[in-house]
Amino acid sequence: MRLGAWRVALRIARRDALRAKGRSALIAAMIALPVLGVTGADVVHRSGQLTPAERVERVVGGADALVTSLDPGQLVEQAPIAEDGAFSVPLRPGEQPTAEQQKGASTDPVTLIGSLLPPGSVLVPARPGPEAGATSPEGLVRALTTEADLGDPVWRGRLDLVEGRAPAAPREVAATRAFLDRSGLRTGSTTTLQGLEGTTYTITGVVEHPSELGRVELVARPGELIDPLSTALAAGGAAAEKPATTRSSWLVRLPSGAALDWAGVQRFNAHGYTLTARSVAIAPPPERAVPYYRDSFRYSDPAPAMNTRIVVATVTGLALLEVALLAGPAFAVGANRSRRQLALLGAAGGSRAHVGAVVLGGGLVLGAAGALVGVVLGTAVVAVLRSRIEQFGGVRFGHLALPPLDLLAIAGIGLCTALLAAALPALQAARRSVTAGLTGRDTVRGPSRRVTVAGVALVALGAVLAMYGATAVPREQSGVGGYGGRVLTVLGGSVVAEIGLLLCTPMLVALIGRAAGRLPLGPRLALRDSARHRSRTAPAVAAVMAAVAGAVAIGVYTTSTDAENRRDYEPEAPYGAVQLISHADGPRLAEERAEVEKQLTGLGPRGDLDQVVYRFCDNCTSVVQLKAPEVRRGLVAPPHLAAGDVNVLHNLFAVHDPAAEEALAAGKLLVFDPAVVGADGKAVMVLRGGGAPVRPGEVPKPDVQEVPVEVVLVDNPAAAKFAQGLVLPSALPRLGLSTQPTGSVWLPATPPDRKAQQRAEAATGQLDRFARLQVERGYQPKSDALTLALTGFAALVVLGAAGIATGLAAADSRQDQATLAAVGAPPRIRRTMAGLQCMLIALLGALLGAVNGFVPAVGLLKSRAGGFGAKPALIAAPWGELLLIVLALPVLAGLLAALFTRSRVPLGRRLS
Repeated sequence: MRLGAWRVALRIARRDALRAKGRSALIAAMIALPVLGVTGADVVHRSGQLTPAERVERVVGGADALVTSLDPGQLVEQAPIAEDGAFSVPLRPGEQPTAEQQKGASTDPVTLIGSLLPPGSVLVPARPGPEAGATSPEGLVRALTTEADLGDPVWRGRLDLVEGRAPAAPREVAATRAFLDRSGLRTGSTTTLQGLEGTTYTITGVVEHPSELGRVELVARPGELIDPLSTALAAGGAAAEKPATTRSSWLVRLPSGAALDWAGVQRFNAHGYTLTARSVAIAPPPERAVPYYRDSFRYSDPAPAMNTRIVVATVTGLALLEVALLAGPAFAVGANRSRRQLALLGAAGGSRAHVGAVVLGGGLVLGAAGALVGVVLGTAVVAVLRSRIEQFGGVRFGHLALPPLDLLAIAGIGLCTALLAAALPALQAARRSVTAGLTGRDTVRGPSRRVTVAGVALVALGAVLAMYGATAVPREQSGVGGYGGRVLTVLGGSVVAEIGLLLCTPMLVALIGRAAGRLPLGPRLALRDSARHRSRTAPAVAAVMAAVAGAVAIGVYTTSTDAENRRDYEPEAPYGAVQLISHADGPRLAEERAEVEKQLTGLGPRGDLDQVVYRFCDNCTSVVQLKAPEVRRGLVAPPHLAAGDVNVLHNLFAVHDPAAEEALAAGKLLVFDPAVVGADGKAVMVLRGGGAPVRPGEVPKPDVQEVPVEVVLVDNPAAAKFAQGLVLPSALPRLGLSTQPTGSVWLPATPPDRKAQQRAEAATGQLDRFARLQVERGYQPKSDALTLALTGFAALVVLGAAGIATGLAAADSRQDQATLAAVGAPPRIRRTMAGLQCMLIALLGALLGAVNGFVPAVGLLKSRAGGFGAKPALIAAPWGELLLIVLALPVLAGLLAALFTRSRVPLGRRLS
């Protein structure tokens, strides 16, 4: 076609779009939505990529440089920004340290740094403090500590004051937003630190690290927090812990006119210090001049980045596929409504290419409009929600980036999607005869049998491929982007099966229409109209099927995984049991027990729990175990053999057996697993350790001793998971054994709530920072945001696709509705037809999607369970989600369509 013909086609398409404003707005909105999402994601991603100036500002703030004592006395190699990588180079055997290294090891850091900087430079300490527990209304919050003069511009960009005021008096601190959110405090509240319980600090402002918004930290004035906490730590303070790094750092403010270059950075490296200079970061040296790049082993695993690309490309592709499937029927209806106009174009001498160009021009016009709106709105949404997005990501943007090439590419993808959606309607319009278009009497063709046979073959092939990948493909076979060959085979088979179902959809719709002969008038008309106009019904069903298949696949996979985790979960005590785990001495342990009972009311009788040990020399003990063919608990899960009274029998083992209680009171050893009892009715205790000093005439003990003992079997598999056995502490001396206290256990009627548990943990932590308080709450399923999001997306697509197809059907069949009204059909027929058509589309698509979604989920579960020693896969269906998507949503869609459809249609004059 010539350019002039395209101009005419675009002019006609533009006029048609303006004439049918509702349908045009719908198509433009469908194009704009995915463009909006991709634009927003791209702007967020690009805004998070910092320029060198922004990157170095996060490190040095308003200063000119940052010096860190990495390894004084050793040669150091670093990247231009030391936070990107640095390491010390050890001396080789026989190599002598250089004069710089000797000076770096023997000279005071401040003096050395001052000699390497231009005269007149000012150093501001920037050292991290210890981590400590800060009090809150609900207990303790672990927080980092540091010191900074927030009124000094040298900190701006590295540590910013965003709310309130900077600490200006003793015992005042600023806190990060993450600390306030976690502790429940606010500006003006007070808190104390463990180790400094006598000092109350007032929170005066909110600070943030632009590159780490989630940092939980308290900031005090210089000299008021770190030294007192460090002193408390050195003196054995309650709960302060050493910081993750003891390296000292200083912010450097250079005199006016002074600057630092790469040679100055290397001078610092020669003494064992790193230097991040603003001037070097903005204008870095060539890579060949940086020894760090030459000597460092820099391996970057491409799998995470590739996985992210695959996920992004898949989600974007599915979104565009949904748009093409939903927008295609809209273009088909538009072409059908304009068939007389297109037929006149053909009658006036226009070729089939001209007719198709008009429909394709509609896709070009509406696609360009939708892409433009999507790009503008996506950018505006990010600009408006910038603060919330930064908080969610935990990092501030350097700037709001609007890369023109990216935005043009995204708009181009949206435009191509619209053209793809309009391609099939354009081809159908071009093939329509001029006579059929002028008379408005299109012939209805049946679905292609070849396409249906190909679809059935693809469904079978995809199912076989998925099952083959789940069972026959080797687990160790490599794939693409970190995904193994087994996973990719399963997913590939699932995609092939879904394509097959897509090809079978027109035939399924036609078969449903043939089955409508015995139905009442309303349902019969609805089903036959849907079958007659498969060009708008089948794509809507396919869109619903694709969305539901993804949601069901993820739902089945996560539900089955949760069921497997629940099956494999091993509790440490009966449900609701409260355990105090502490190895403190007698008086301290008694205080901890009293504090727990004070904080948690209604615990019931307390069982004091000990662990049976074998003392083979002074200060030498080992844990006693019973010999069994299978070790029930690992060595890190004491006790193996518990010692306690009847309360321990009730609380830790949940055993209420009078015979067992009598045997325990008589000093008998109770065991709960028949596997530890031999044929002679005895169990064998394993005593490890024979290193006691041997006196003259004594025979050294073996390293491992096996001692048979009389036991009483209480066959209780559930109790056997908590410990191998139970004995009274007073019965152990006759066996040559002793005990070590491990805490206490309670079994209340109902478990205490989490806030009460947090308060009790804080109270016991002040007495013993190594004590732990555990509440057995049973298996706790994890919330799955991905499943929830996909279910919501599927629900949106089900309602949207069914509603769009129903609206298009109503617009397309307005002439038929007018005929029905003219011959006396009741008004409810219009509502009935709309509701049933909507329900049919949603129900058929949801059923096909649910069936198809099980294929990848089952395949992946079978694949995961195929390893050596793996337990069999447990397939569990999310019945609530399935009922919602397959039954509730189609019914809701039908009711909404019937509710919002007008009963009466205005009669128009028909031209013969």
